Amino acid sequence: MIFDDRYHLHVGYYKNQKDLEAIFLKVKDQNIWCMFFENDYYKLNLSKEAYPTIKNFGLMIGIYLIESEDLSVEQGSELFEKFLNDQNIV
Repeated sequence: MIFDDRYHLHVGYYKNQKDLEAIFLKVKDQNIWCMFFENDYYKLNLSKEAYPTIKNFGLMIGIYLIESEDLSVEQGSELFEKFLNDQNIV
C-alpha cells in the first residue's frame, strides 16, 4: 500500500480518564483511509495476529472507504471510538 503524503489525520479519545490516539493515512489515488494505533506505546491487549503491523505506523486497526477526498476530525474520531468500544477498551 502506498500512502499519499499530503493526507493524514490525528484523532484521539480523551473521555473517562483515557488518553488514546490514532492516525489515519490516505491511500494514494484512492478514497481509502487506514487507521493505525501504536500499541507498543499504549500496551493494550491487542493481537498482533489480528492486526498487521506496518513499520513506523503501528498496528493497522481499520481500513475505511471514505467517499470524499478528505476525512474530518469528527468522522475519524467516531471511527476510532467505535473501534475502542468494539474492542472493549473503553
